[in-house]
Amino acid sequence: MKQYNLKGVASSVELGKQGPKLVGSANSVAIQDKDGNAEKMIMAQGTDAEHAVTLSQLESETGFRVMTVNETVTYDGGSQYLFTAKANTTILGVMIEKTSGNWADYDSATNISVGDSSVTTRLFGVGWAPDGTQMHDNNLHKYTADTDIYAYVTQGNATSGGAKIRIKHTGPDLDQTGP
Repeated sequence: MKQYNLKGVASSVELGKQGPKLVGSANSVAIQDKDGNAEKMIMAQGTDAEHAVTLSQLESETGFRVMTVNETVTYDGGSQYLFTAKANTTILGVMIEKTSGNWADYDSATNISVGDSSVTTRLFGVGWAPDGTQMHDNNLHKYTADTDIYAYVTQGNATSGGAKIRIKHTGPDLDQTGP
């Protein structure tokens, strides 16, 4: 039976005789079977920021959460491998601070930068002070190919010391096994 000129529907709409129901409330819509149990809904992939997404879309994005790598370097370590940034990794920022103890006998040449073999200061190059100050550099950079990331420690006259390096990034999991 077709009914025309209806104005609105109830908060619960049954789809076919004894079929699933759409049940609405003030701030949600549920899809239920005839007994009130949750039903599956099949949908297309979302293509706009306002669309719902499929499980496969959601799972493909969860690997791209913000993560942090924590590494420690030493005063006399020179070029120290930190990790390999996989293709599509975006570095969000780098923070360096000295570890417990002092950088004995450091001078103006004593420094730490973080980058890759092409640009050694690409990720952190603001100048590091071994006096205990926490230093940040928010050089946003996206790697399009697998790239080894290093801390470049210039010893100067330093005779002891260490520093903790924290690197925030998004993208695929990093490779920390070594070059």
